[in-house]
Amino acid sequence: MRIPVVYVAGLLALALAGGPARAQEGGLGLDLSGDANTQQPPPDSGEGTSSEGTPPDSGNVGMDLSGGLDLSGSMGPGADLMPRFVFLGLETPDKAGAAVAKRWMGWLQSQALRTGQVAAGPDAAEARQQLEGEYETALRCGDGDCFRAPADTLDADLVTTGRLALEDGRWTLRLWTYDRDRGVVETDEVSGRKPADSNFIRQAGALLAKRVTELARPRALLKVSSNVSAAVVRVGERMLGVGTVEAKLPPGEVQLIVEADEYTPFTRTLTLTPGKTEEVQVRLELNGPAPEGPPADAVATRKKKSGKSSSSASGGGSLFSRPALYTAVVGLAAVGVGAALGSSSKGVISRAQRDANGVVGVTRAEYQAAQQQGSLATALMAGGGALAGGSLLWLVIVPARAEPPSSSLGTVTDKGGTSLHLVVGGSF
Repeated sequence: MRIPVVYVAGLLALALAGGPARAQEGGLGLDLSGDANTQQPPPDSGEGTSSEGTPPDSGNVGMDLSGGLDLSGSMGPGADLMPRFVFLGLETPDKAGAAVAKRWMGWLQSQALRTGQVAAGPDAAEARQQLEGEYETALRCGDGDCFRAPADTLDADLVTTGRLALEDGRWTLRLWTYDRDRGVVETDEVSGRKPADSNFIRQAGALLAKRVTELARPRALLKVSSNVSAAVVRVGERMLGVGTVEAKLPPGEVQLIVEADEYTPFTRTLTLTPGKTEEVQVRLELNGPAPEGPPADAVATRKKKSGKSSSSASGGGSLFSRPALYTAVVGLAAVGVGAALGSSSKGVISRAQRDANGVVGVTRAEYQAAQQQGSLATALMAGGGALAGGSLLWLVIVPARAEPPSSSLGTVTDKGGTSLHLVVGGSF
């Protein structure tokens, strides 16, 4: 029986097309680095090369192991607000670990992304380019201080590094996952009998997936617009940008600060909700001078002076600044002295009368002195009384003036008529 050539050619073509697929389904050399979407861990395998083409004992792996496929899985609604995850690299100081490091990297990264709780950030190769000389330090990082700067550079919310090494006769994988929201590092550890053991790899992937699920929190989108294009927008100590800004932030309470030179700063406390958008419109006010006008102290001084002027106009100014007060005092003093002299002279004159024996009690000189003293006393009392009375009358009737004229002649018109006043020499 002869088989047609066309039929044989068709069977051969089908065999060539389906061979690789059947070979992969049969578990022949499954490599997670070539298809990171596979659900099964790789089977045991022998020696190989590291992801960067370096010898198996190179120690560190940091290349893109996704094979150009989408490792994010089905993100669903709000995927753009999921936290960004970066598997920074795997340190493999032993030759046997370096030989299978490529498979470890692909499997661990795929399991973290398949949780559906995170979005893929830069792959290991991109992270190495962005971090440059800081990459090796970040790969061996174990605390929050050395993770902080790489996470900010990569804009990653979760950053994981690993170390696969032989410890005390057993192969151990250690994972360090940095949570940028809290600034802390969580550690995980799993051991196996050999680095290519599929159960060992599967346990490690499940452990990382669990840790990522625990730490992942959806972001909140904050949109800030300002009327000042040069305004700096900050949340706490973190600067978001200038002018109009959009930023994905962890949910919770934050302090929004918008400030610019010569403007009053804007501050508001916001509560960001996971998966939601918060929009804030900011209008900054100029921090210029107060409205034009005299300073407050000048106004107070002016009011004080105005009060004094009113007092002077209504009550004649300060009493002690008027000369009439002192002339009145002088007049009263003269009256007092005259009264004392008059009393003394009256006593002497009263003793000048002759007694029953015809004797006079004072001499002629004393009597004449008493008469002169009495005349002086009369003059002092009359002049002092006139001076004091006139001064007191002047104080009551005539108001004080700031600058009294030396001589003036004027006519004052009143409702009742016209009177003529002559003032010479100022006021008393």
